[in-house]
Amino acid sequence: MDLTLSQRKAIAHEGGNLQLIACAGSGKTEVVARRIAHLLTPAKGGGLAPRNVVAFTYTDKAAAELKDRIVTRCRDALGDLPGLAEMYVGTIHGYCLQLLQTNLFEFLKYSVLTEIQTRLLVSRNSVKSGLSGVEIISGPSAGQRLKRGPHDVKIFLEALNVIREDNVDFGALPEGLKTGYDRYDDLLDEHRYLDYSRIMVEAIAALHDKDDPNRIRLQETLGSLVKYLIVDEYQDVNPLQESLIWRLHELGSNVCVVGDDDQTIYQWRGSEIRNILDFAKRYPSVENITIAENFRSSPGVVDTARLIAQLNTNRLPKAMLAGGHQRFERGDLFD
Repeated sequence: MDLTLSQRKAIAHEGGNLQLIACAGSGKTEVVARRIAHLLTPAKGGGLAPRNVVAFTYTDKAAAELKDRIVTRCRDALGDLPGLAEMYVGTIHGYCLQLLQTNLFEFLKYSVLTEIQTRLLVSRNSVKSGLSGVEIISGPSAGQRLKRGPHDVKIFLEALNVIREDNVDFGALPEGLKTGYDRYDDLLDEHRYLDYSRIMVEAIAALHDKDDPNRIRLQETLGSLVKYLIVDEYQDVNPLQESLIWRLHELGSNVCVVGDDDQTIYQWRGSEIRNILDFAKRYPSVENITIAENFRSSPGVVDTARLIAQLNTNRLPKAMLAGGHQRFERGDLFD
């Protein structure tokens, strides 16, 4: 495929941190895959091996697509590249679990609970999990305690996830919820279980531990191993995930974040839009590149989307452009 100037610039970027603003339909997967192939080219990347690159995606489906594209582009550019399977491409949860069970052997005995299994565990252990000690403080049921029904269990677990993943003042929480938080963690440890949020909590705690020799060795290993970190859908990263990204940067990784603040959809689940808006202020030596051409939509759709996006004044400066690959006749969609 023919590349635009901004796409070529993003692919060729070496060293330092990069903020890649990728408008809808702009070919970001292709750009990321080609950039990784570029970094692994001996004359370009300074002797990088595939294991020196980590790429975070938001879903397993996106990870599978990116892996396939990386393999294809690396083979096109480099032939049979040894060690390509050693590159991590996947979700942050998966990466954190790999860190724990590969490097911290106490977690080898832990199993990961699905969402349904987690709800069943709490429902069957309403006292030990802390559920029954949490009091509703507002609404028609104010003053009542949570029960083991599906609705109350869901509320309890969502509250615990917010406490873990967002910037919450733990001391300001109601006593029942603070106690429930501790009891739930104790219940997980008793049965050697990890839920999705706890996976990240434990991994990030290990990367900040200054006392445990095994955890310090893990930090040193990552510092010498992870040279480039790529984070897709960065606009949907929550504070807990951002703390992992920042820690990997502290340990020596160049960070490339890929996303578009106009496409954030998970703020209701704790994503923090300030992460992408303020990235260039928080990280040093950031180069900003925008790939604005939308090759997927017609000019009418692109023009309308651009006008809607401009109603938001608190956004990164950019203007999505029509790539001209879709036929459009006036009247298909008025701009």
